[in-house]
Amino acid sequence: MIDLILCIVSTTLLFVILKYFNQYKIENLQAITVNYVVAGTLGLLLSGQSLPTTAAFGEPWFWGAVIMGGFFIVMFSLLALSSQRVGVGITSVANKMSLVIPVLAGVLFFGETLGGLKLLGVVLALISVALAIWPQKEAQFDPKDLYLPVLIFFGSGSLDTFLNYMREYRMKEEHFAHFSAMLFFVAATFGMVAILFRKLKHKTEFERKSVIAGIALGVPNYFSIYFLLKALDIPNLESTVIFPIVNVGIVLLSTVLAFALFNERPSRVNLAGVALAALSIFLISRG
Repeated sequence: MIDLILCIVSTTLLFVILKYFNQYKIENLQAITVNYVVAGTLGLLLSGQSLPTTAAFGEPWFWGAVIMGGFFIVMFSLLALSSQRVGVGITSVANKMSLVIPVLAGVLFFGETLGGLKLLGVVLALISVALAIWPQKEAQFDPKDLYLPVLIFFGSGSLDTFLNYMREYRMKEEHFAHFSAMLFFVAATFGMVAILFRKLKHKTEFERKSVIAGIALGVPNYFSIYFLLKALDIPNLESTVIFPIVNVGIVLLSTVLAFALFNERPSRVNLAGVALAALSIFLISRG
């Protein structure tokens, strides 16, 4: 259970650090790319393993790591674009509500169960997430841009589902560190190509503060993936339980930290969502 808690804490720290990016005017792509390098390197250092060599091509998890690494950059770009065009609130709702996809996949493809208190808890979790992060001000956006949160919903859910598939069928616990390192290094490679292209086209310069921000982001980023894999590997705890608890736990902790660090006061609707979130965790854990 400690792995589940550490996954929630490390993932929440990601959002807190990203919140500071706007305050210090951090160049997102540069910092995110550095973050992937740091996360991949940290994975290798903590595992005591060497950089994956050509032998990794034969591993059953290799191409999955490559696909997910490329997907990371795509999803980051969509999140940034949707936040700008549609708004942070709706983008966050789409991102968190995507938990329904890995939950359904757990039932349809991994032989997991979803009934009784657990089903009620998952339904309440979806409602609580929407209420807890619902924006307090009415968003103004072009309806034609609604495809962005839709893509984020399906993209985030598909990533979680694919990660669960890789954990279930393509690797054992001793592969978690190498797998995580590889997908982060692949994401970093795509990021470096994008930075180089931007530099050649727009003559942008690499900023020192982006390196500092990337280092700060890379540490919890690595642990967010590593501990999610560990949590999914907990005996007798299905992914239909893990994903709702992780997403709802992130919302609860984020709400507390947003108030404590940024003095963001939740509305009554948000507080109702927080209360419902706590109830949903109780029901899912009892289901």
